[in-house]
Amino acid sequence: MTETFTLNFLYNGIPQEVSCSLRTSAYTYQFLCSIQETEIILEKDDEGNLRAREVDPFSNKSKKPEPGFIRALIDEMERILQ
Repeated sequence: MTETFTLNFLYNGIPQEVSCSLRTSAYTYQFLCSIQETEIILEKDDEGNLRAREVDPFSNKSKKPEPGFIRALIDEMERILQ
């Protein structure tokens, strides 16, 4: 079962809303987030920190989200998960 939610945070002083869904498997979980028509997966790395990766890194190259925006999204997700 997939749980969906909206993540609200500030980026450069502007309120942002990102639609995400939680995907679980036997021993792990991922967050699938839609940002400017790009699907981003947030998942834990080997050190236990969240990392972001594109679902399809070869599509929509001209519409990739800003790295600062992704960092703000990760920071907010980590804040919520603690």
